[in-house]
Amino acid sequence: MRGALLSAMRPAWLAALALSVQLPAVAQDPEREVLPEQRQALAFVSPTGLASLQGKMLFSAFHIASGQELWITDGTSAGTRMLKDIRPGFRGSFPAGQTVFRNHVYTTATDGESGLELWRTDGTAAGTTRVIDLRPGEEGAMPSELTVFRDALYFVADDGKTGFQVWKTSGTSETTTRVSSIDAGPRAVARQVTVAGKRLFFTATTREHGHELWVTEGTPESTRLVKDVRPGAEDAGIQALTAVGDDIYFTAHDGEHGIELWKSDGSESGTRMVKDIRPGTSPSRPSHLVAVGRTLYFAADDGAHGTELWKSDGTEAGTTLVKDIRAGTGGSISSPFATMGARVYFAATDGASGAELWRSDGTAKGTVLVKDIAPGAESGSPARFAVIGSTLWFSANGGGTTGVEPWTSDGTTAGTRAVADVAAGARNALPLGFRALGDAVLFVADDGHGNERLWTRRKDGRVTLIGDPLKERLR
Repeated sequence: MRGALLSAMRPAWLAALALSVQLPAVAQDPEREVLPEQRQALAFVSPTGLASLQGKMLFSAFHIASGQELWITDGTSAGTRMLKDIRPGFRGSFPAGQTVFRNHVYTTATDGESGLELWRTDGTAAGTTRVIDLRPGEEGAMPSELTVFRDALYFVADDGKTGFQVWKTSGTSETTTRVSSIDAGPRAVARQVTVAGKRLFFTATTREHGHELWVTEGTPESTRLVKDVRPGAEDAGIQALTAVGDDIYFTAHDGEHGIELWKSDGSESGTRMVKDIRPGTSPSRPSHLVAVGRTLYFAADDGAHGTELWKSDGTEAGTTLVKDIRAGTGGSISSPFATMGARVYFAATDGASGAELWRSDGTAKGTVLVKDIAPGAESGSPARFAVIGSTLWFSANGGGTTGVEPWTSDGTTAGTRAVADVAAGARNALPLGFRALGDAVLFVADDGHGNERLWTRRKDGRVTLIGDPLKERLR
């Protein structure tokens, strides 16, 4: 199992990066015929990684002339432009993973001479520079999992000598240092970087222990294996690292039980299975872990109720089923969770309605259907949740002829409504990436022609396209 993970890791990361930038095929074919409308200055598509910086929004987007590059907007078409052509020409620099740290946005990009490396920008072309060429040459260090912890930006990268290790930087080449040296070599793998209180947790692979839980306080000396959850060289399959205060919760397989809920305080003795929710070797497969205060909410299958809503205070006795929303073994949960205030929101079905918007305060009585968005057996399928202020933003299918469009909710039936029919009629806008910018909300959605575009919903309720309109799909 461990060997398969290691041998597949670099191709998997490359594939994930390619997916994250959503690169249209035309970038590979400069000779292909291009419609005049696609050469408009603001005919960019596939915006990703929206990051707010000093009253503006930075993002990665594709243009036929420049490929995938960094763009910036103030929320209007007039105030939108490509920030910098990092890699001049049609191939693009593939910015990904935009993360705000100390009045800069950090990203992974290539200038065509070096491979994918760490860059940063202050929102100006002149202030958009490479931080360090960590792995000289075309292959690049492929930084990922950019995470702010204490006074530095942490990330995972491969310098070509030690494999994928944890690094940190204050924003300069001189302050960029390696934090971990775990089984250093070309097959080393670190990932799932997650902050919990005063510690940074992550998972990493060694030949002796497999892929297990590690922790650091930010120095090589403090970087250590927390526990060999599944003793020996086999992986514990640790996933879904989720912080609750100073503790980290995760799912794991110890070789005796199935995939169950675990927690850790960063010490070996304080790392344990919370509860064998589905007793024996069968897994309960906890998923969609989120924290509300000191309580962890998640979905799990105990073998009797199907995949339903659970909560935990970190003790076995305090890990309980909240409500069997769909009676029987069929299960109800069909989406990740979002938290707003003291409640958790998710998509579920009670067996009568389809997958619709529900909320819970952690009690059976307080776990209720918010709204049957697509009435009857049809599913509204709310998903892609984002909380902005006291409003829940999400995508949903309104049923009938509207398709999947942006919706908002204040947690009440009356306050749950469609924002706009962005892709007119039955076509699906499939909105995602909702972000606040001033008193507006920006999001990405299909324009009805197969192009993912950037949109803004203003305080007065108007939804408008940011950029030049396209009448055909940019292929």
